[in-house]
Amino acid sequence: MHSNSQRRHRRSAVMQRIAGLERALEQAQHLLHQDDLTPLLNRRGFRRACDRWTGNGPMAMSACCAMIDLDGFKAINDRHGHPVGDAALVHFAATLRRHLRPADTIARLGGDEFALILMNCSGDDAYLLLERLQQVLAGSPLSVPGGAVRLRFSAGVAELHAAESLGQVLERADAALLDAKRQGKGMVALSVQPTRSAPAATADACN
Repeated sequence: MHSNSQRRHRRSAVMQRIAGLERALEQAQHLLHQDDLTPLLNRRGFRRACDRWTGNGPMAMSACCAMIDLDGFKAINDRHGHPVGDAALVHFAATLRRHLRPADTIARLGGDEFALILMNCSGDDAYLLLERLQQVLAGSPLSVPGGAVRLRFSAGVAELHAAESLGQVLERADAALLDAKRQGKGMVALSVQPTRSAPAATADACN
């Protein structure tokens, strides 16, 4: 018969193995939803955040959404190489994290495309925040061999309105981003308030 100490040792070993497997599973879940380059959420993580905020229905609290593209990102890759392009993405992601609140959701959806969910924030406040971020980037260029790269972005902002789903507001933010790009580089466009008859929709960012 095994002694009590042997049984305790085996039980302790089993519990440690279970704890190790739980930690490995938690880490795998984290990596599944995190961008592989920046410390931000990826598209899958952003979709999960959307589901958590809305439960697939209208949101009860105030919020703003922003869709962002870095301007001239392909030119950065072509001129300086992909390592500098990656550094530019990391630099931009770090700037977002420093100047947004912990409650805000920040994601890199892919390439140079980013998405924000700003809680308890009006459209005007979100617009001013993004304009300040432009100024921050202008004052903190990315150092590269032989010089520096100044980053700029285009952004579309949409404020959530009553009975509107998060998918709808993201779709309006994406449309506003296209408007900003048509105006030129470094522009921020604010979406107009939707009509009451607007049909339900789910933005690509949450798909």
